[in-house]
Amino acid sequence: MRYKVFFRTSKKFGKNTPPGIDDRTTFNSLLLSFDKSEIIVICDNCTDDQIDFFKKQEVEVYVTQLGNCLSYIYQLELATQSDVDIFYFVESDHLHLPNQKDYLNDGLNIFDIVSLYDHPDKYYLPQYRDLRSNIYLSNYGYWRTVPSTVMTFALKRETFYKCYNILSSDEFVKKEYHCPYDHLLFLRLQELGYSLGTPLTGKSTHLDIGGHSPHVNWIDFAYKINKDCNL
Repeated sequence: MRYKVFFRTSKKFGKNTPPGIDDRTTFNSLLLSFDKSEIIVICDNCTDDQIDFFKKQEVEVYVTQLGNCLSYIYQLELATQSDVDIFYFVESDHLHLPNQKDYLNDGLNIFDIVSLYDHPDKYYLPQYRDLRSNIYLSNYGYWRTVPSTVMTFALKRETFYKCYNILSSDEFVKKEYHCPYDHLLFLRLQELGYSLGTPLTGKSTHLDIGGHSPHVNWIDFAYKINKDCNL
């Protein structure tokens, strides 16, 4: 399968992230699975130091000043120019374990859309107390159905074009929004028949403290990447 990864970053790194971990860390975690030729970096409202770092990485870099929602739309437009099999849209505050292609291929054999983040809120928030999921055994573990995910997700090319109008709809993504309405977006996609799944346990994590995928020491893993990459 041919991949294109769209890594979208800005000068603001997450909401409540661990100290010493930033978009250089998360970018290097992607390099444990993807070749640099497969990665496009969108530096939106970034510092000069960030732009300089990514331009030195020998990846395709786009420098924009669009804001969260419009930079998300911008990456969708870039995807329409990429002749690959799978698109993976990645927010910079997501950390990835190795072997991502294996996990993504695995999940996309079951679901139309996959996220590798096992949301901890599905286990403790009151609105999910009665949540029911279908569980699937796959080549690399278990997957579950979920009602929604964040804006870090993968899908096949044919699925992307079928649901492009929903992914880019200003009902969920507007310039004046602080961020895309991801929960409502994925609910709508599932109303239209698109399936969404995440792995058990997670193979990536959102880096907000208290919101990590369970049962992986993500902080130690991130610091090891920093050490190995001299960050």
